[in-house]
Amino acid sequence: MTSTGIGIEVRSLRLEDLDAIFMIDHQIRKTGSAITYANITTERVFTVDRHVGRWARPIGYADLIKGDVSELLQLGMVAEVENHVRGFILGRVTHVGERATEIGVIIILGVHPDYQRRGIASDLVSAMCDRFRSKGINKIRIAVDSRDKALASFVEQVGFNVGHMIEYTKVIPRAPGS
Repeated sequence: MTSTGIGIEVRSLRLEDLDAIFMIDHQIRKTGSAITYANITTERVFTVDRHVGRWARPIGYADLIKGDVSELLQLGMVAEVENHVRGFILGRVTHVGERATEIGVIIILGVHPDYQRRGIASDLVSAMCDRFRSKGINKIRIAVDSRDKALASFVEQVGFNVGHMIEYTKVIPRAPGS
């Protein structure tokens, strides 16, 4: 548990925090300011099953998640302000290169629109870096959409540099009938 800033407490993500982080993600996307979020949403990261049977009565998002989320819960963190979750960060460890070097990846970072520009995102990134460091990982990556100037500026401000690799993407049309 880390306490930083005025009234901001950064702690490990718990299963009961999922509804709060999904709500924050929805609020961010509703403002239209999350360019990077176009395809990376908490629902995709956690593989939420939206096709729950008609008679099923899910209590919360945790009931809709398919698959193993243990790594996301282990590495995820939230920021609380006055005992309410106002920000979150999710990461994972991946292997790159022929020598299978482990690196940390920040998958998604979100702060409720009413609480942005208060140091919450910086505290979350700092705590995530500490978490990766404690696992012996000394390289962390975050992908930023080139159109998201605000996020690019933020990640540079917290110490990230543009990497040497450029990602190229090709969209392959779906096969007819699929």
